[in-house]
Order: sequence, then structure tokens, then C-alpha cells
Amino acid sequence: MLSRLQLRVRNRRAGGRRYALFSNLNPSLFAQSMLGCVVVLLIVEMMSPQPHHGIPFDKYIARNAASMPAAVREDAIKVSVARDGAIYLGGIKIAGSDLPQQLRHRAESSAQHKVFLVVDQRAKFADVSVVLDDVQRAGLWDVAFLTELRVPADKN
Repeated sequence: MLSRLQLRVRNRRAGGRRYALFSNLNPSLFAQSMLGCVVVLLIVEMMSPQPHHGIPFDKYIARNAASMPAAVREDAIKVSVARDGAIYLGGIKIAGSDLPQQLRHRAESSAQHKVFLVVDQRAKFADVSVVLDDVQRAGLWDVAFLTELRVPADKN
């Protein structure tokens, strides 16, 4: 009959034999395969298109800009006028003739019937007035211009 200590040692050794698959792993091969997976994931991640929040505009800097949290909503109607006169509706470039129809369609699906205009500082007023006329032609009268707030310099 085996002593209690000998039984414990035997059970430990028998328990170790059950996991022979993991004890015989080659660490170098395992590290190389993990590195390969990481490289493949990195390449896939770098090749996927990055989401962006529209075209960069140099917004007008105003002294008395007010906060407009409704402009950040998903269903907000944002019309942007670039410095070259291009018109963007929600980040997608559209023709000026399509703007009233697209605005009507957006206004039907939006809870808020307010148009937010993002105008580049260097855009011509003629381009902005055409967009304003198209907004009115679509039957929307509530228009807000999105601007940047001037940050006052510290008086040290």
C-alpha cells in the first residue's frame, strides 16, 4: 500500500500527462504565428476606409456664437458651401438643382425642420444666396449658420 504522500505525487504526475498537447508547444512557432496574425490584422485595419465627419471648412469666426446642440443630431439637415461654390448635403456633394428636392425629402424624415448652413469663410456670397434661395424653395424657413466661437486671448 502506498503512503498518502506517494498517492498525491502520483496523482499530480498523472494530471500533468492529460495536458501533453499544451506542454509540447514550440514557443518560437507560437510567437511567429501570433506575430503573423497581428500583421494581417494591422494590414486589414489600415486598408479599411476611415469614417470622417465631412469636408474640412474654414468656418467664420464669430464673437457672439451660440451653442446649437441640435446640429449634432443624426437627423440634422446640414448644408455646406465650400469656397469653390460646391454644395454638400450631409457630407455628400450634390448639384444645386437637386438641393430643393433633397431638402424636402430630408425634412419629411427629420423631426426638426431647421437647416444648418456651414459656409466656408472664403465662399462667395452669390453661392450662399443661391443655397438660401434653394432652402426657401424647399419650404424651410428656419436657417442657422454654424460658426466657430472666437476664443479670447488671456490677459496676463
